[in-house]
Amino acid sequence: MSEGFTERLKQAFEHATMAEVARRIDVPHATIRNYFQGRMPAPEVLIKIADNTGVSLNWLLTGRGPMFLAGERPVDLDRLLEERVVNIVQRLLAERGVSVAEDLGPIDEPPAFDVVGAIIRYGDPQRVMNEWFHYEGREYPADFGVVFFRGWESFTHEEKLDALRDAKKVLDRTLRNI
Repeated sequence: MSEGFTERLKQAFEHATMAEVARRIDVPHATIRNYFQGRMPAPEVLIKIADNTGVSLNWLLTGRGPMFLAGERPVDLDRLLEERVVNIVQRLLAERGVSVAEDLGPIDEPPAFDVVGAIIRYGDPQRVMNEWFHYEGREYPADFGVVFFRGWESFTHEEKLDALRDAKKVLDRTLRNI
C-alpha cells in the first residue's frame, strides 16, 4: 500500500522535488521525505495534499477512481499564460519573417554557485552554506539553527541537494525581511 501511495503522491505533485512539495503544503522537508519513503500522512496533511493538487482523496489513498476531482486536472494559470505569450510572440515574429531566436540564457550573470560540487568537496551542510554565502559576498549567519539538515548522514545525494536549496531559500527570504 505504501509504495503505491508514494507513487501517487509523486504523480499528484508532477514529480516535484521534496523541497517543492514541502513548500507547497507547508510541511517540513524531513516529514515529506518520510512520506516519500512510505509513511502515511495524517488526515489533515492528506487534505492539504488534495486541496493543493486537486487530486481525489480516494485516488490518492487507494488508486481507484479518477485522479482529479470532476475528472479534470487543475489549471496552472502561470504556465498557461506563459505558453500563450510565447505563442503570440512566435506568431508575430513569423508574420514578419523573423526566425525565432534561440534562448541562450542569461549572459551577464556570473555562473551559479556549484552546490553539487560543494557537497562533494565539503560533505558538511554548514560548510556548504558558509561557502555559498561567501560566494555571494555575504556573511553566513552563525546563529542559524538548521532543522533542514537533521539526519544529513542518511540523506541521498538528491535529498542533500534539496535540503540545501530549501534552507538557502528560507534563509534568503528571512534575511530579506530583516
